[in-house]
Parts: sequence; C-alpha cells; structure tokens
Amino acid sequence: MIVATIGTAARWEDLDRELDAWQELDRLATFWWRDDDAVADDPRLVGFLALARGVPIALAVVPATAEPALAMRLMQTPSARVIQHGWCHANHAPASEKKAELGAHRPLAVMTAELVAGWQRLRALFGARALPMLAPPWNRIAEALLPRLSALGFAALSTYGPRRALSPAPGLVQINAHIDLIDWRGSKSFIGAEAALAQIVAHLARRRRGEVDAAEPTGLLTHHLKHDGATDDFLRALLDRLRRHDAVRWLAPGDAFAVP
Repeated sequence: MIVATIGTAARWEDLDRELDAWQELDRLATFWWRDDDAVADDPRLVGFLALARGVPIALAVVPATAEPALAMRLMQTPSARVIQHGWCHANHAPASEKKAELGAHRPLAVMTAELVAGWQRLRALFGARALPMLAPPWNRIAEALLPRLSALGFAALSTYGPRRALSPAPGLVQINAHIDLIDWRGSKSFIGAEAALAQIVAHLARRRRGEVDAAEPTGLLTHHLKHDGATDDFLRALLDRLRRHDAVRWLAPGDAFAVP
C-alpha cells in the first residue's frame, strides 16, 4: 500500500491512492455535501444544481430571507434537501471577536425564538424536504445552546472540522463539513485544486488511520454564490473522479445524520 504524505498541496493521483487504500481495506470512503447561504432561485443556484445533478446535497437555507421561488426550484431537484442556516445570517459578535449569529452574545431565549421561527418558515416553504438539522452561520454556536436544540426539534448539528463526539448534547447528532473550497482569509474565492485536494486526502487519511472519527463522513462545504469558473471546473472533475471509484459512497443528508 502506497499512500502519499500530504501537506498543503495534493494532486489527483494522491486522491486516487488514498481511495485505493480504503478499497484495499474493504472499507467505504463516505462523503456528504453541504452548500451554504441559499435564499433564492437565481442563475448561480440553477447552474450549481445542474453541476451537482444526481449527488445528494444539503442546502443550508437562511430562513428569514428564503424566497418561495427557491422551494419551486427544489421541487425539480430530487437529490436536494434543506437544512436550517440560523435565522437571518446576521453577525452579533463584537468587532474584536469572530463573526457569529448564534454565539454567546445574546440571551438564549432570543436565539431559541429565532431558531423556532426559522424552522417553522422552512417547513412552511419546503415541507418534508426540510430536515431538522442546524448549520449555524459561520459554523459557530454557543455551548449553552446545544442542550436546547433537541427540545426545539433539531436532530442534528453541522459545524466545521472533525467532530469531538457523535452526540454533542442529548438527542443531537453532529456531522460536520471538513473541506471548504473558499479562501475566506484571503481572496474570498476558490482555494485552488491542490489545496482542496490536500484537504480531502488529509481528512480521508486521518479517518483511515483512526486519528479522527472514522464513522464521520467527509463533508464537502461549498458556497454556490461565491463560485467562479475555476470552482465549478474543480467540482466537475472531483465528482467525476469520485463517481469512478468503487470505494466511494455519497450519503444523503438524512442518512449522514441518521435522521429518520
């Protein structure tokens, strides 16, 4: 078994070798896909959904600004499901701290009321396509909110990075995203194929070696409103590569989070 040592850059051949290593162990390299900040049925979303056709995807929708036309579009996209992306994607952290909508900066009662209103709006717009999963804006959430999520009706939580535990609070499952295609600290655009591949290969290798929870599927995080041609070209190539490997399995959002 030959597996490349990955730093901050990797090639397609490195991904192939890592997937081959999973196959040699007779294990499935599971993936799931989350796309953040959906609100409208616009040309960027239409192109994104066409690119992702046939691959299960969770659209993290901002409830306060979600448009009915988005629900109509998703009726034509059987592989897409909706999860809740906070309430209105507003930053309430002071300038000295990292951005957060659901951070420890406001009363819990205010935040729980917003989450309830958001879930009700998603159910009204999307019906059964809306899954009781919360993806907090900026992937940040106050620890004090976690024990309340199950009582609010949420079954799952998604932030970023390898999870510390399957269940961060009673009645709640956590499955995160691990590969972010946008360079938020720099160009605010695509991080580049080599950097993206390095993230994918590194997370798969850490799962295979037991350095992180091997049962947590590798989560692809995209932001269709930020994509350019290079991002789309990479996604097409990645999906094609993963489709052709027998060790790969894409999980539907509900299956990934074990939501009945």
